Amino acid sequence: MNDTSTPVRIFIGSGEASLLERKVLIQSMRKNTKRPLDIWVINGTHNAIERNNDVPFLTPLSLSLKYRNATEFSLYRYLIPELSNHSGRAIYMDSDMICLGDIGELFDTPMNDCDFLAVSEYGKSQWATSVMLINCESSRFNLDGIFSDIDAGLYTYADFSRFDKRFLSHRRYSIGTLDPHWNEFDHHDARTRLIHYTNLLTQPWKFPDHPFGDLWFEYFREAKAQGLVTEKDVDLSLSRAYVRQNINSGNSPYGLGGRLLRRLTRWVA
Repeated sequence: MNDTSTPVRIFIGSGEASLLERKVLIQSMRKNTKRPLDIWVINGTHNAIERNNDVPFLTPLSLSLKYRNATEFSLYRYLIPELSNHSGRAIYMDSDMICLGDIGELFDTPMNDCDFLAVSEYGKSQWATSVMLINCESSRFNLDGIFSDIDAGLYTYADFSRFDKRFLSHRRYSIGTLDPHWNEFDHHDARTRLIHYTNLLTQPWKFPDHPFGDLWFEYFREAKAQGLVTEKDVDLSLSRAYVRQNINSGNSPYGLGGRLLRRLTRWVA
C-alpha cells in the first residue's frame, strides 16, 4: 500500500511515567514524515486510550488481565486489531524510542499475508514485539484463552510475549520479518530508522551520558519548542521522579570533566 493520503495508524504503549518519552517519540515521527498520523496513546496507568486530541476512553481490557501485565502496557498491543475494527493495518511501538526514518515507509511495508511483522531475535526462534506492523484484518489475539493456556502450563508468559516456538505450537500466527533497522536496541548508525532505548539503566531521560542520548535530547528540545512538551509536563515528570532532575541540561549535564570524574570515582571504588 502506498496511498500517502491514508493516515498512518500508530499505537504507542505508555503510562503516566512515560509522558515525556511518548511526546518526544511523537515529535520524531511528525518531523520525519509528511504523512498524516493517527496516534493512539495507550495509557496503561489509567486503562485508557488517548487518541489524538480526543477525550480519553477506557480500553476493552479486563482488570483481571490488566493485573497480569508485565509492564503497565504489555498486553494492550494485542487489543489493536479490535480497536481498529479489524480493518486495515496499524503500527505498535513502545514509548521509549525515537523514529529517525519516515514512519510511512514502515506502514507501507509489504506484509505478504502475514498477521504481523516484527524483528526476529535468536535465529528467528523469538520475536521482538516492541515494534509491530499488524494486519488488523487477520490478527486475532484471544487473551483470555492465551492466559488459560499459560495457567495450564502449556507455555509461559515469556513464550507468549516473544512468540516463541513453544507458544506457536499451540497458537498459530503467520509472522514476517521486519527490517531490524526499525527496532535497534540502544544503537545508532547511518542505517538506523528507529532507536529503542530499551536498557532501563541507561535511558537518557533517567541517566546522563548515553552514547546516543544527544539524539533523544535533540527531539526533546524540538518538542518543547513546538509546544508538544510543555513546562507543566516537565514539572510533573520531575515532581514524580519519572526523569532525572537535571533533564533540562541535556545528555551530558556535567560536561566532559564531570563525566571523567564519575568514571574515575567508579573505577577507584
